[in-house]
Amino acid sequence: MGEEQSPSDVGGGNVPFSEGDFLLIEYTVTTKEDGKVVDTTSEEEAKKAGIYSPDEEYGAKLVILGEGTLLKPVEEALKRADVSQEVVVEVPPEQAFGPRDPNKVRVVPLRELLRRNITPRINEVVEIDGQKAIVRAITGGRVLLDFNHPLAGKTLVFRVRIVKKIEDLSEKLKELLHRWATSLKREDIGVKIEGSKVTIELPRTAVNVDNLGAVLRLFIRDVKKYIKDVTEITFIEKVPLAE
Repeated sequence: MGEEQSPSDVGGGNVPFSEGDFLLIEYTVTTKEDGKVVDTTSEEEAKKAGIYSPDEEYGAKLVILGEGTLLKPVEEALKRADVSQEVVVEVPPEQAFGPRDPNKVRVVPLRELLRRNITPRINEVVEIDGQKAIVRAITGGRVLLDFNHPLAGKTLVFRVRIVKKIEDLSEKLKELLHRWATSLKREDIGVKIEGSKVTIELPRTAVNVDNLGAVLRLFIRDVKKYIKDVTEITFIEKVPLAE
């Protein structure tokens, strides 16, 4: 395992990566207090921790530095890391999901939840008026609901490894599309580049993607934002009618 380091210690002060770089990373996030795994890109780790979901795609994930999808201390550490190096970053509550707020813990009559067709169970999540809460206790016809983020008040420990930096334009385009439509395999997405014009040939499985139009709009938005030398995109979707 990598040694725990502050962002300024990683990579000896050099900054091999910068904002806008495309990185594939693997990570596991635990709570410092009890070592509980709360998020991971490893299918094996997810199964061991009891958080595995068959709907989740495991394996290295795309991050674009500066995009804001990573907590700031983690992103700063990655900028100074090397490919294949594991970095360990502790993130205090103030830089993660904030401290616990006792005002967000409320007692609600059980009959009120039942009236809303909600059957509360301890440690399960319920949704009331668009807000999610964890059921902490059920006693005497009353339910204790905690509207704090589940990780509020927790110090998080990130173990992150950079698998590779993506330089190839074709690979960048495939990764951007795949992250919005994970059912589309990267190797099945065709990319043809002619100067600043790009043609994307979608695999036949694209017809099964929910809200494909919205997915493509998100993809186009990302291309415009992160890949400056593309001026036009053409999508081709071939659907064979004969098997």
